[in-house]
Amino acid sequence: MSDQEEDQDLQQLFPFVKKWKTLYAFVLGELVVLIVLFYLFSHAFS
Repeated sequence: MSDQEEDQDLQQLFPFVKKWKTLYAFVLGELVVLIVLFYLFSHAFS
């Protein structure tokens, strides 16, 4: 399967994402935000 076919498959699953790198960046960014939020909550209630 070529990169272009994989990108088309990805667009069928997630129409707002054009490439796999964009999806990976979004997921990593979301994880960073969650880690920071958990840290802030645990620090606030300790």
